[in-house]
Amino acid sequence: MIDEDFEAWEQFPHHRWVFNKLEVAMKLKYRCGPACVPVRFNGDYIVRPIYNLYGMSVGAHYAYLLAQDHKMMENHAFIPPGYFWCEWFDGTHYSIDYKWADEGRGGIHSHWAPICTTVGTKIEMQFREWEKIENVYKKLPDWIYNFEDVGWINIEFIGDKIIEIHLRTGNDIVHEDPIGTKMIPHWKNDDIRKIDKLQKDGWTYYNNYGDDGPYDASGYINNPRMGYLKKWPE
Repeated sequence: MIDEDFEAWEQFPHHRWVFNKLEVAMKLKYRCGPACVPVRFNGDYIVRPIYNLYGMSVGAHYAYLLAQDHKMMENHAFIPPGYFWCEWFDGTHYSIDYKWADEGRGGIHSHWAPICTTVGTKIEMQFREWEKIENVYKKLPDWIYNFEDVGWINIEFIGDKIIEIHLRTGNDIVHEDPIGTKMIPHWKNDDIRKIDKLQKDGWTYYNNYGDDGPYDASGYINNPRMGYLKKWPE
């Protein structure tokens, strides 16, 4: 099974357009645009790289943008080259893994079936906790069905708004765990005493290092995730 977006890029070249986050945002009819295109309305925006096959929200940040700054935005102020802006969404953050269910004669009842749903709690742009919950059923756009040959996908939502589509699963670490399982990320800047206390309170620690150390995108992530703690419901 594919674990990373860069692996999916190689495996599914005919679906590569979905890695273009600006293209996805436009397809979903969100208020968005690339660097040098000014916003038309003052407000809260998320600024992200158009492509990010590493994950971990590399380069993503919040910005309050003003329409009257259009001349500055045309000159790359606020939005770096290769980035785009998109309207900011508030609400519950869901990560849902789907499996393609090929049902009915001729596949007339085939659909994406949610198999594992987690909900995340954030402080600003950083996740503080994830919890596995009962599967949530969201309305999906028709073009999502074009990915049926992939077999497994992960979609992230804020409320009912799609914000990420991955041609792989994303909740693997809790697939076999019961509803109510919780995970707390360990970020590099966390107080180690907090991590020690959680372990004493019954949380199990899992290292998040790769072969070359922590997943810090060669320095592009200032506060990388060092690991995570998991606790099962009693």
